[in-house]
Amino acid sequence: MTSRPFPDLTGQHPSAILNSLREWAEGQAEDTIAWYLSDKAVRRRISRLLRGCAILLGVAGGVVPLLSAATAGIGASWGYVLLALGGGCLAFDHFFGLSSAWMRDIATAQALQRALTEFRLDWATTGLRTEANGGYGPVGPEATRRREDLIRVLVTRTAELVEAETGEWLSEFRTNIGDLNRRSEWTASSAQPSAEPAPRQSGSS
Repeated sequence: MTSRPFPDLTGQHPSAILNSLREWAEGQAEDTIAWYLSDKAVRRRISRLLRGCAILLGVAGGVVPLLSAATAGIGASWGYVLLALGGGCLAFDHFFGLSSAWMRDIATAQALQRALTEFRLDWATTGLRTEANGGYGPVGPEATRRREDLIRVLVTRTAELVEAETGEWLSEFRTNIGDLNRRSEWTASSAQPSAEPAPRQSGSS
């Protein structure tokens, strides 16, 4: 994800500066939304593929022993292989957080779209009535300050949503790493043979 360069405001009229900042803030939010939607599509396809493979392998792993028993075959052990592969697909999806990631992408994109829509509505309605003329007319100083605040709120809200999603991803990744390390330690300790006492030798009396 890349951010848009800040616009060059040198020598511009205050109203032009305000419009440039508005376009920059809106573009920043739109680019972020597009990134999350694109990332969601990729992760969703991979997650669904892995879970579909896990279901098919699980079903096949359960059917193979039954077919082997019914036909007096010798391939019953392949059922365990297929079940293990199905479990591996689920473990891959869980460890890399594919399912949870594309769900976070959806939630973040929707929150950004809501913030952008609120900004545009507030921008359009602010300044319709000014203190200067008491009716509909040009944007006055009070409306200008209000629009400056709206730009600041949109930029801040966009950054906060991205930071929150990134924080959730880091927390989940650290948790998955910790689970993997604990499982590796447990597997290693289980594989070690238990120490047995040496046989007692009878001494001559």
